[in-house]
Amino acid sequence: MKIAAKLRILLKAEQICFMAYCSIVCIFLFPDLAFGQDSTYTFNINLQGSASTASTPFWLHANTNASVPLNGSFVAGQVGIFRKYNSYNPRILQWSAGAEIVTYTGIKNDIFFSDLYAAVKLGPIELSIGQRKEHVGLSDSVLSSGPIALGNNARPFPKIHLFTPRFVNIIPGSDIIAVNLSYSDGILGPAAVQYGNVNEVSRIYLHQKSMYARLGGENWLLNFFAGFNHQAIWGGEDKIFSGGLKRSKAYEYVVFGKPWLRSRVGNHFGTIDLAVELKTNTGNFFLYRQSIYEDGSLVNFSNIADGLNGLRFKRKNTDPADRSFKINTALIEFLYTKNQGGAIFDYDAGIFGNDNYFNHYVYKQGWSYRGRSLGTPLISSQTLTRENLQKDPSGFTNNNRVAAFHTGINASWKNCNILFKGTYSKNYGSYNIPFTTPLSQTSFLLALEKTVSFWKKSIVSLSIASDIGQLYPNNSAVSVGWKKSGFIR
Repeated sequence: MKIAAKLRILLKAEQICFMAYCSIVCIFLFPDLAFGQDSTYTFNINLQGSASTASTPFWLHANTNASVPLNGSFVAGQVGIFRKYNSYNPRILQWSAGAEIVTYTGIKNDIFFSDLYAAVKLGPIELSIGQRKEHVGLSDSVLSSGPIALGNNARPFPKIHLFTPRFVNIIPGSDIIAVNLSYSDGILGPAAVQYGNVNEVSRIYLHQKSMYARLGGENWLLNFFAGFNHQAIWGGEDKIFSGGLKRSKAYEYVVFGKPWLRSRVGNHFGTIDLAVELKTNTGNFFLYRQSIYEDGSLVNFSNIADGLNGLRFKRKNTDPADRSFKINTALIEFLYTKNQGGAIFDYDAGIFGNDNYFNHYVYKQGWSYRGRSLGTPLISSQTLTRENLQKDPSGFTNNNRVAAFHTGINASWKNCNILFKGTYSKNYGSYNIPFTTPLSQTSFLLALEKTVSFWKKSIVSLSIASDIGQLYPNNSAVSVGWKKSGFIR
């Protein structure tokens, strides 16, 4: 047997042993793990194995913070320990921290921290340093196809983040108007460059900010929400361009979106969001819209058709003794990105079309991190699409003109939890490289979870996922898993 093959086998065995070791350590170091609410220390363990016919089906790997590999059958595990804020503690200053390690083995092996951060909270404001999972924008965080701009599809990246974890009242003693604010700067690492004086820069960054407002108190029948998020990938301008801006000056241009060299500094992307929530005796209805802006198209309303529309129903808590079948959450969404302000971009004429979402003329990785889309996974890497489809040699994706219907359901029956995600899309390629004909694609995931008595109650799961269509290779997979979470005394 060749040495390289032996090393791969050894690495796989070491990774599996590492996850088993972490699980055993948790069991023996914390034998009194329980669900008492007096603790602020929590843990989670998640083990998963999957067998697939080809590559990993779309909804098995999408929106998992890169914890599931893309290349087919695998064994994966996650172990995390966190310190949460104590909501019963009257102190205005508190701290929290978290660490979660992910590893998987299969055709590809990897091990990394998905969460590794420390944070302090002063009243309603929190400062976090490190990397942690996040969700930006007005949409559902579990069943959704994912927010357009910045979601939980890619691996978290290290950053400094100043934000309000919850909506904060503007008027003291009244919750009629509340705001949620966020400001952060992160590091994405080295990047390939396809325009300018160099082929690579040693470090690029991601700047992010958002502001959302809520009108109506928490006990009101109706709540209205509005806000925006703004993101920009930037860095290396002084090396890429002759006479380029130094880092401090470039950062100023990024933050305020100032025009520079007939364009802007960095790759900017964001959404303007609107939502309304109706609360009834049965449950809450949440209707939302995310409109895309990138290079000026939205100002002229030329790409107003593009965006994410969603409606979610979430049932109010019911009697835990009721073991009958019931739908707890149901969601429908429609994502449309075909327009992009038209096929023409002409800066001098003020025509800001061909937005070419998730691709960029400077940074070859486009709107991605470590090969995965930072935003909606429905605009995916061209490495995931069928081999016979034409690729974009200078882009991240070869398919950013999409019309997709998506649905998600979370139901329960007896002590089983049932989750379904399904998406049907028509895919048109891009304006630069259009597909000859629209490609149909259907992807779905059906997951069943059941609580078992092992180790003071844990959860076992069975998932079936499949891709059927013309965009991704046809494939199916069966996945089994076990997970446990709780408080550490």
